[in-house]
Amino acid sequence: MSGSVSRLTLALGLAAVALSLVTLVGLPTPLQAVAATAVLVLLPGQALARLTPVTDAALGALLVLALGLATLAAVSTAMFYLAVWSWQACVVTMGAITVLACLARARRETA
Repeated sequence: MSGSVSRLTLALGLAAVALSLVTLVGLPTPLQAVAATAVLVLLPGQALARLTPVTDAALGALLVLALGLATLAAVSTAMFYLAVWSWQACVVTMGAITVLACLARARRETA
């Protein structure tokens, strides 16, 4: 697929934007928890893991969780120390990180 962006890269970026907006608007509690988990951990982890050359499925799954949680911890800690922490800002920041990682992957795919 040289010269075009993969569907997964596009889907991750669009899902990050859509779920960030849906999480901010508000949903029933069970759906809110699922959407927040996706935006805060799974989507950023998947987008960042796709930037690495890992091909093993088990290691890739572990990397998704590790990168997602590490990124969330770094963002939350930075916001806390800067005295700007709010869950809305955290959701938007994690969504933006996901989109930026997808843009970096898209740039690789089109090169």
